[in-house]
Amino acid sequence: MNTRFIRSVILPFGLISTLFFGMLPLSFAPAKAQANDTLVGRLSKYSSIKAPFLAPGSRGQAVRDVQSALQRLGFYKGAIDGIYGPRTSTAVATFQRSHRIVGDGRVGALTWAALQSNIVPRRRSL
Repeated sequence: MNTRFIRSVILPFGLISTLFFGMLPLSFAPAKAQANDTLVGRLSKYSSIKAPFLAPGSRGQAVRDVQSALQRLGFYKGAIDGIYGPRTSTAVATFQRSHRIVGDGRVGALTWAALQSNIVPRRRSL
């Protein structure tokens, strides 16, 4: 093949297409910033002092909020169902140990504070 043709047509085309495809997002999925902002809003309504104490057997919105926070942080893989079962307890204990809190699997004041400090809103770029 003619080297002049390769240098004049194919090489610039390859470089331009590489730059173009390099600027495309890797995924066309919606950004998770809105979900994170919603989660921050839900967790911020619990002060670490007045937040409910959660243990296995607890149910309700507070449990769903903890499950969502733990899922967002990569500690919980179960369903967000508002039931504090064995999976939630294990995820809480793992989260607690990773933050040097006694890993008892129950959500008290220290665990609420740690969850709130780890779910922070992302700054939006201009």
